[in-house]
Amino acid sequence: MLKNYVFLVTGILFFSLSVTLFAMPNNLAEGGVPGLALLLYHGFGLSPALVTLVANGVTLLIGYRYLPRDMIIKSLVTIPLFSLFIYIFEGTGQSIPDPMLAALFTGLFSGIGFGFIFRSGSTTGGTSTIARMLNYKFGWELTGTNFVLDALIVLSGVFIIGPLMTMYTVLALFIGKKSDRLCA
Repeated sequence: MLKNYVFLVTGILFFSLSVTLFAMPNNLAEGGVPGLALLLYHGFGLSPALVTLVANGVTLLIGYRYLPRDMIIKSLVTIPLFSLFIYIFEGTGQSIPDPMLAALFTGLFSGIGFGFIFRSGSTTGGTSTIARMLNYKFGWELTGTNFVLDALIVLSGVFIIGPLMTMYTVLALFIGKKSDRLCA
């Protein structure tokens, strides 16, 4: 059990570093709630730490009766810790002159983070929580619903970070999905 929480904290740390050191200073986004938080940061200057805390907290409150108890408990650790790490590291990253390199490291760090988070038996909440609620309420398939929700957020980046940086975000997500297996 303790090992799972070590994996969880390590994963959250890597994912928050992906957001703060690479995505934020290089005008990249993400999928899910972190992606929404980054788009609100890039578009309006809102703190991703605050946005992730509020958005994930509201989602968890709404989904409380639809989610398994262990997921609720792990989310009560994951949500504030992720927001705290983002708060601590906000403003520490520097722009990388090569957007391809920024996308590579964003994807690598987020993939390692997700690998550890999945290995702990947890999730990052957000769109996966919404997908689980829609599955429970309407029988919608989890993976496809989660993909559509994440894709809508990423594609909305075209209007905030532009088409080129949105394409780099897609590249970072692809790298992240491939590198999460390193730790899962």
